Amino acid sequence: MERKLAWQQIPSAVVSDILCQNKLDGVVIDTEHGCFNNETLYSCIQIITANNKQCFVRLGNLDLHLVKYCLDAGATGLIFSTVETRKQAEEIHAYCKYPVAYGKEGYATSNRRGLGLVRQNKWGNSKTLLAKPPIIIAQIETRRGVENIGDIKGFDFYMIGPYDLSTSLGIPGQFNSSLYLEAVEKVKRVVPIEKMAVHIPKDVHKEIKKYNGYGIIAVGMDTIVLIESYKEMESA
Repeated sequence: MERKLAWQQIPSAVVSDILCQNKLDGVVIDTEHGCFNNETLYSCIQIITANNKQCFVRLGNLDLHLVKYCLDAGATGLIFSTVETRKQAEEIHAYCKYPVAYGKEGYATSNRRGLGLVRQNKWGNSKTLLAKPPIIIAQIETRRGVENIGDIKGFDFYMIGPYDLSTSLGIPGQFNSSLYLEAVEKVKRVVPIEKMAVHIPKDVHKEIKKYNGYGIIAVGMDTIVLIESYKEMESA
């Protein structure tokens, strides 16, 4: 089933609430490029999930404390940027999954996630926590990540990072280049189409048809929507 998600960079729970007032399935909170502190991040996760929307947090690096913090706060899943190797994949699974759910991915790394009384399990009153593991997404956005895609196993979805990937290939922003398109095809030859994910920050109506069958399509970005909307009004 395809998920469509909004994309948030502005660190505000009010913005999170606004982004939930539509028929999209949820919101991605981008902590890699957005200036979120822990308290604001917690509030944004609360607001999104209270609106019965799915909440995904994009992380700029593999930080055990931040992984636990986001999942304990109730995030539906996490997006890990620049995943390039099997070792990184093993660490991500170990950070995100409890021992009961872990091991099914085929990795031997010891699990690092602990169980506490937190918002995600309703402060200990929910008994379904282990039955609902988080959705884990790997961003493939470098030449190395593409080359190693066969070793990056066990993720629920694989998201192409178009700007970073094209830059890594030496052709920044050239998304119609044969070099870029072949890199994307190499990923798709390994990953089933329903497990592919993409973020379309602008020109959504024109670009979205390219991604039929993808499991996750993130659309727009709060900052871009604001900038473009007010530019349109300049000539009004």
